[in-house]
Amino acid sequence: MGTGAVAGAAAPLSFAQSSFVPDVELALHAGPGEARILQGALTRVWKFSGQVLKGPAETLQAHPDSYLGPTLRLRRGQKVRIRFRNGLPEPTIVHWHGMDMPSAMDGHPHSVIDSGKEFVYEFEVANRAGTYWYHPHPHNRTGPQVYQGLAGLLLVGDQEESALTLPSGDDEILCVLQDRRFNAANQLVYLDDAMGMMDQAHGFLGDRVLVNGKERPAFKLATRAYRLRVLNGSNARFYKLAWSDGTPMTVIGGDGGLLERPVRQTFLTLAPGQRGDIILDLSARAIGTTLELRSAPFPSAAVDAMGMMGMMGMGRGRGMGRGMAAMMQGSVPNGADLSLLTIQVARRETASFRMPARLSSFDSAWVREPNVQPRRVTLGFEHGQWFLDGRTFDMHGTTPEETIAAGSTQIWEIVNGAGMMGMQAAHPIHLHGRQFRVMSRQGGSTEGRPVSEGFVDAGWLDTVLVMPGETVRIKIPFTRHRGLYLYHCHILEHEDMGMMRNFQII
Repeated sequence: MGTGAVAGAAAPLSFAQSSFVPDVELALHAGPGEARILQGALTRVWKFSGQVLKGPAETLQAHPDSYLGPTLRLRRGQKVRIRFRNGLPEPTIVHWHGMDMPSAMDGHPHSVIDSGKEFVYEFEVANRAGTYWYHPHPHNRTGPQVYQGLAGLLLVGDQEESALTLPSGDDEILCVLQDRRFNAANQLVYLDDAMGMMDQAHGFLGDRVLVNGKERPAFKLATRAYRLRVLNGSNARFYKLAWSDGTPMTVIGGDGGLLERPVRQTFLTLAPGQRGDIILDLSARAIGTTLELRSAPFPSAAVDAMGMMGMMGMGRGRGMGRGMAAMMQGSVPNGADLSLLTIQVARRETASFRMPARLSSFDSAWVREPNVQPRRVTLGFEHGQWFLDGRTFDMHGTTPEETIAAGSTQIWEIVNGAGMMGMQAAHPIHLHGRQFRVMSRQGGSTEGRPVSEGFVDAGWLDTVLVMPGETVRIKIPFTRHRGLYLYHCHILEHEDMGMMRNFQII
């Protein structure tokens, strides 16, 4: 794998502010390492490591048997200092995905940290309890840096969540879903073959799906309730989560923390960057019962419609386009039927769990109020390039529409229309520094229904999946911080190609 330089690297050496007194202080390092992923040779990776300098020891949970970064556990209201050192051979910067951060701490690529340099992050945790994560965000290099192993979970707790007595501790299962390709020597392969340009245009898919850095891990559990915190940490793969025996998915949380009430449905769709918190109650299961968490099949064309692009030289008709799309996605295309992990009920325990009827309280009327003129954001493809409103990334630039008054509320109408020669794809659109609510979805194709039936739009989100031909309205409160933030497609190859823009809160 290459380690090309990041354009525009700066040296933003940040010093701890004497006026900021942290409750928690951590050291975090990014650097090369090795991990045992497959049988045989170790795999060269890049990984985060860290230690607690001040605060409870449980703030940082290392994963020595995985390439994943340590899990960080914070509480709402804590003041946090993180001393980050870049031990990579190229610039990087850390983005705290889903967190309500000052713009200077959010991980914008204009502030990339050179190799060997340090940056000090200081912030107060303002988020509700929830499942968040952190990963690199240098422009043009986010995809390869995340792919090489740089990612970790960031879990926030608060009093509201603690009062619910949800499964925690040993009854909490962390699941980071990622897919990878390996060569015969067990080394990672990324955009290095003849299909590299197509992999970039469609999003890079691996042929092995890993959970916490391992293939199909098995968990031996008791007859009690468990909370699965699931992150889709893949570059471009979509997961349609389902239990192998048809048990409904009981979803209690999403990107922005707890839902108002539990949602029960057959599937849970997670696009890249999205999270879902799931309750699995095994109290009535017989000892020896085996259950799989799977990604249920769906047509690859539901998220990647080739249109005329796939017909060129391949005959005519959309069927040929769909076949070409699947071929471009390799041996394990988006929508493949996948076994992710196995659960075996191994021991009897008498612990009981009662699901709360209400998890949190939201102002539902606020979501329905169309009190402002929507801002239209169009997703498209022209001349081999993905766009937002016909524009690609400008490191510092914004348009008048991307300049937003602090304290205001906006409605964004995100339109996923067809591009050149019918090129169309599903795009998970992520906003930095802000969360939002989904107001409505309109349009979309019948091919997309097997994916959209797994959506949970009931809570606060930071990433929304917009299907081909669909228009999604989201409502965003621009409170607290001012400064320059990003919005972009979270298919990392699309982001690196420039499907990313700034918005400025003034």
